[in-house]
Amino acid sequence: MIAEQLQTGINPESEIRYTIRRSNRARYMHINARRDRGVEVVIPRRMALKHVEPFVQQHRQWIKKQIEQLRLGQPVELPAEIHLAAISEIWSVHYRFGDSSTWRYLEEYPNHLQIRGPAEDTGACINVLHRWLRRQACKFLPGLLYEISRKCELEYRKVSVRTQKSRWGSCSSKGSISLNDRLILLPCELVEYVLIHELCHTRHMNHSQEFWSLVARYSPSHKNLDKRLRHAQTALPTWV
Repeated sequence: MIAEQLQTGINPESEIRYTIRRSNRARYMHINARRDRGVEVVIPRRMALKHVEPFVQQHRQWIKKQIEQLRLGQPVELPAEIHLAAISEIWSVHYRFGDSSTWRYLEEYPNHLQIRGPAEDTGACINVLHRWLRRQACKFLPGLLYEISRKCELEYRKVSVRTQKSRWGSCSSKGSISLNDRLILLPCELVEYVLIHELCHTRHMNHSQEFWSLVARYSPSHKNLDKRLRHAQTALPTWV
């Protein structure tokens, strides 16, 4: 079983009801808010439950905002700009409604993204934004992984970029690395840490002392970066 529902919790301050789900795939604790499941806190298989409530309280404002959007059935707000923090770029987004039967994007000049499509189909517009985001990630992340690989002298077999729900990256036993396209929205130091982390898994397919010693060799501040990464998902824009 990949994941299991564990229990229901309630935040005494904000009365936030949530379920806790353990997952073999989850590397960090994160929160989902969906119409069919409500608020769900996903935690790694071996994480102690005492860490859940402080995490929920720390992100209660974000959770309350998601609950309100679900209650009112509000569509996700379309972004006016997209900050690709990993490459220090800010793209302005302009929408042209009604002159096309399907959504598509057109980059007319650097840092300017124009999207055209029917005004009534916001969901399809969001999907186009996701495709554009993945395209930008595919342009940047594989090259950065290659550079760090050479610098650290840690080889990998191949790399892919895709959307992952609970992981920023993963490494297979054959040395194939998969990266989350949303990494491009994170600060560069966090992105570099994730890539170093996955490259070290090409030597150690576990989180043993030997693994962390190797990570520390290339990322001396990895403990602080790892802590920041645990909270990075709730800082992403709602449309993502």
